[in-house]
Amino acid sequence: MILLQTSALTMRFAGLVAVDAVDLAVDAGSIHALIGPNGAGKTTMFNLISGLLPPTSGAISLDGADITALPAYARAGRGMARSFQNIRIFASMTVLENVLTGLHASIAPGLAAILLRLPRFRRQEIDAVSRARAALDLVGLATRAGDRAAALAYGDQRRLEIARAIAGNPRLLLLDEPAAGMNPAESSALADLIRRIRDAGTTVLLVEHDMGFVMRLADRVTVLNFGRRIADGAPADIRRDPTVITAYLGAKVAARLNAA
Repeated sequence: MILLQTSALTMRFAGLVAVDAVDLAVDAGSIHALIGPNGAGKTTMFNLISGLLPPTSGAISLDGADITALPAYARAGRGMARSFQNIRIFASMTVLENVLTGLHASIAPGLAAILLRLPRFRRQEIDAVSRARAALDLVGLATRAGDRAAALAYGDQRRLEIARAIAGNPRLLLLDEPAAGMNPAESSALADLIRRIRDAGTTVLLVEHDMGFVMRLADRVTVLNFGRRIADGAPADIRRDPTVITAYLGAKVAARLNAA
């Protein structure tokens, strides 16, 4: 079953076509990678899908419903969450508090209930803390819940961002270069985490430049170049595709991936 689909999705910035009539289909329960050289349109695609940019033309659907005109917060309300290339955490807040910020929309008892600390507010607050701790446990940060986010190592800050994104149990998680800046051990641990997130019921769409990471992790890969889709298929097919090798991988990288 297709969870996310784009049809002829296009984004023009003045004379530049950043995304050019891209068709994308992401199966529910899969890990789907979007790859390509710098400037290929990958992050623009993410911004279109998540609602940060309105497309020039084309359509986006989530679970069969057209969401093209919906703002980002409405897409989040339908079960979409994302991370960004640059780490965005609240450094002076605790790790737990950072995750709780991702659940603010689920705590809406009204101003009076908050000020008077009515039972309805207390129940929602307790539930939010429980969900935040469960997300931290999934990413391996449960013991750091009370620490300041600024005290976390780089890789742990990346995992904190993911915990905040998954705390609301999204149906679709968009990860923008999650392995950027990580060493091999951290990347391997991250791949295991993304598989656990998928196995827990969340579909994952990711942008990533580490081709070894992508080829070991993804169920399906879509390749962009100059804003256009040039290939789509299983990792084994993508790393042997002559068009992809010429446009992006290069012969040496392709040979190394195929020998792995």
